[in-house]
Amino acid sequence: MKSGLMIAAVAALLSTASAAVPALAHQGEDHAPVPQAVEGDGVVKAVDAKAGTVVIAHGPIAALKWPAMTMKFKVESAAVLNGVTVGKTVHFWLKNVGGKPVVSQIHVM
Repeated sequence: MKSGLMIAAVAALLSTASAAVPALAHQGEDHAPVPQAVEGDGVVKAVDAKAGTVVIAHGPIAALKWPAMTMKFKVESAAVLNGVTVGKTVHFWLKNVGGKPVVSQIHVM
């Protein structure tokens, strides 16, 4: 009887452990939990201030195990896009917001 309770308790604990720490994730990819913020470099391909998004062709981001790719990101606030235009090389910071990457800062190089 005790072993049955122990097994049930361990199973319950394991089923909730993975949901405890949201990680930045790329759709369709399985990644281990990562830091709450990471940096990257890339080239701006599109800016939509009204929608609060930016498309960046970025290099590999080792902390996320992401290869180089082009992605659309939400920005934390409209101010993040000040001075950001298509074709500019940028250094940017991604912040984990509910398990999704959000650009919190962009610096034009």
